[in-house]
Amino acid sequence: MSSPLLIMIMLLIIGAPITYVVGKWSTKAAGWLSFIFSLVSLVIFSIFVVPDVLEGKLYVEEYAWAGPFGATFLTFGLRADNLSTPIVGMVLLLCTLAALYSIEYMSHKHNQELYFALLLIYIAGIAGVILATNLVQFYIFWELMLIPSWLLIARWGTSEKAQLIAFKYFMYTHLGAICILLAIVATWSLTTTFDLYSEEMIKGIAAASTSTLNLIVALFMLGFAVKMALFPLHNWLPDTYAEAPAPISVILSGVMSECGVYAVARILLTFFGTTFTVYSMTFMVIAVVTMIYGGILALAQTDLKRLFAYSSISQMGYMFLGLASATTYGIAGSMFHIVNHAIFKGLLFMVAGVLVYQIGPVKGRDMNQLGGLAGKMPATATITLIAGLAMMGTPPLNGFVSEFLIFTGAFSTGHFFIAALAVISTVITAGYILWMVRKVFFGPPKEAFENVKDPPLTMLAPMAFLAFLAVLLGFYPDLVLRMLVPAAKEIESLIGG
Repeated sequence: MSSPLLIMIMLLIIGAPITYVVGKWSTKAAGWLSFIFSLVSLVIFSIFVVPDVLEGKLYVEEYAWAGPFGATFLTFGLRADNLSTPIVGMVLLLCTLAALYSIEYMSHKHNQELYFALLLIYIAGIAGVILATNLVQFYIFWELMLIPSWLLIARWGTSEKAQLIAFKYFMYTHLGAICILLAIVATWSLTTTFDLYSEEMIKGIAAASTSTLNLIVALFMLGFAVKMALFPLHNWLPDTYAEAPAPISVILSGVMSECGVYAVARILLTFFGTTFTVYSMTFMVIAVVTMIYGGILALAQTDLKRLFAYSSISQMGYMFLGLASATTYGIAGSMFHIVNHAIFKGLLFMVAGVLVYQIGPVKGRDMNQLGGLAGKMPATATITLIAGLAMMGTPPLNGFVSEFLIFTGAFSTGHFFIAALAVISTVITAGYILWMVRKVFFGPPKEAFENVKDPPLTMLAPMAFLAFLAVLLGFYPDLVLRMLVPAAKEIESLIGG
């Protein structure tokens, strides 16, 4: 197949209006169509792109945007390499599972045809950000993530204040996007090109003054930090994750915020690595503060979704710590943690959705009213425990490998006190996860939950598959690391060079 990357993204974009129109006739058909479009995109990527990358090939598609008098104005490109391929694969997989999960979860909601159409555009935006080869295209897809996600939260949010929460989310992330746009303009003024990996880009950055590079890195970093919800730019995240519909929380936490992590590796470390590493210790401190701050606030929650939301802030700190170390171990660990976090945090938000679906939007989230559910929901309880242990970094589950690599990278910088604090903070993670499992699933059974049971297959199957991946990647992390380690080595060599 020629141009599989373009076909993959266009399928998602074109699929949106088709899903909307069909959904006017049958809402259930809209759900299944969104799942099919997502699944076909995943299959195309897996069959026609992944094997080439595994063989060590660079897969690039380029399309010229014509300007006046036939001149090339911009090159629209999509790049699948060792860095982007595992992340795009995880994005498509998690979003496909979220679409399947949504069919039953959203079955009693209004305007389902619009929900599933927006979901496809949202997926296309995330995939486009990761595959983009020029900065204008990167920015367009970055905004394409924002608009449908804002509408999904505003229209189907679980809180009465959903529109206000969505507005706060929109303003925070759009202000971050403006910082990115300013950084892109500043980069163009240096290099006269938007195309990443072009000779003009590399030479222009190499010849720039230190003050100009500091400004560009600061602007990019502000924009990416908002998306990652690093302390103190995290304020938008708890309400957004907690009040979004569960399938959208899965995507927000599992892959969207991680676009900021990926962008730091793809843009800042790859092209501005020398400037970025000057502030390595400062960034490591921010990462550890984010880890501890998010973990402590998670401990204070009794609302299940808010606990998972604050834990996402903490997990962003883990990923940023590895990047801040600017080492092969740290970078590979951070990128692998994107994949792992998508698995176990996607699972946990799906669990929260199951409890809301089976018990109710209020009682199903209040851990003080839950308890004794393990006997009623054995599959859900088992899956929750697997996800929780993976997030705690318990061997042999997937979270252990990526966290070990991140901490190894942190210690190798020589900042032992900061790295030690990061390791110690994992105790906080264990505290709120084990407390949550005990409060929700153990203790004496309650009469009010007599008829509660595991969810329907369309909700349980995605959860079971993610739980399987958490175990598989714990035992066999080389499935992903065979691509990420060479990518991390290349980035470290560019910084050193």
